[in-house]
Amino acid sequence: METSKKPIIGFVIAVLILAGIGFLTINSGAIPKPSAGVQDVGDWGAVTEQHTEIITTFWTNNPYPFDFTTGKTLHVHYSLSLNGITVAEGTRDSVDLPRGNTTQTQSTYLQNNRLKLWWVQFLRANETVHATAESRIRITTPIKTWKYQASRTHSQFENQTPILDSLSQATEQTEGRYVRTQDLNIGPIRRNVTVGAEVQDARATWGRVNRNQTTVLVRFRIHNPSETIPIIVDPTGLRMRVDVNGVRMFRSGHGVLSANSTERTLLLPGETREIVIPVTMDNDKVDDWFRSHVQNGEHSTIAVYTHLVVDPLGSGTPIRVPSGDGVTYRCHMQTAIFEDDQTVTTTCGKR
Repeated sequence: METSKKPIIGFVIAVLILAGIGFLTINSGAIPKPSAGVQDVGDWGAVTEQHTEIITTFWTNNPYPFDFTTGKTLHVHYSLSLNGITVAEGTRDSVDLPRGNTTQTQSTYLQNNRLKLWWVQFLRANETVHATAESRIRITTPIKTWKYQASRTHSQFENQTPILDSLSQATEQTEGRYVRTQDLNIGPIRRNVTVGAEVQDARATWGRVNRNQTTVLVRFRIHNPSETIPIIVDPTGLRMRVDVNGVRMFRSGHGVLSANSTERTLLLPGETREIVIPVTMDNDKVDDWFRSHVQNGEHSTIAVYTHLVVDPLGSGTPIRVPSGDGVTYRCHMQTAIFEDDQTVTTTCGKR
């Protein structure tokens, strides 16, 4: 029984001491003031498929000659918002407040299911990352309550669009003239004719983006240089694959640009037309990519593979645009949400 009474007796003595100190110091106008602050608003901790840890380091200064180890003396709250979406939030109560100067840490976990919401706002902000990390600390004693707050807000990739730039660069590099001569029966006469396509302008733009799906619109201005043979353009003939840190983000295409599609476009000889082909991504991929981005020191490598496959009407043999396995475009992007002294940079958009 005596052992169980010791913490209670210690707490009562502490309260009496505080009351005495409070009476004397209030009358003298100098209340001993515990203080606290944030030493580091966040560092990345352990990353697993289930969660991503954020570690906040804070300091305390207890001027009293004893520890506070009972009650809710120290309260810590932390949150991280990306583009206005709170992706991590946590509260820790009943934190010990040792005497003197101490340093402690608080772990908060990223809510992975919120990353899809952030992704939508990120794209709507023209791929600018707005990050706000905030910590609130409250110290409560029998005499008084003190509150402290620290926050850090910064923006990254203003006036830069690394993801869209990588898609556009890969698409742009399909521009060129892709033709061949071939013997074909034109009516009763067999003739040596030119078949193929010219890609005069190619680029990518963002299409519809919602919580579940992201659409990229791949635009090609295609010219049919043949004098006699039309060509058929079909969305299934665009082969595009986008990997970010090895995570398959976008993928499209399984066939050739042939007459088998209800969405086909017929280009008559000498005709030029803009063809828009949508490519989609399941936004569940954002979680996989973001975890890899954190694990890789907030660095991502974007690899885009793309080409068109066209089948001139009556030719019977598809033409790859460009020839071979298509275009491979590779670039890098680096953020600094929690990576101290790291430069925010991207090589995307450069040849």
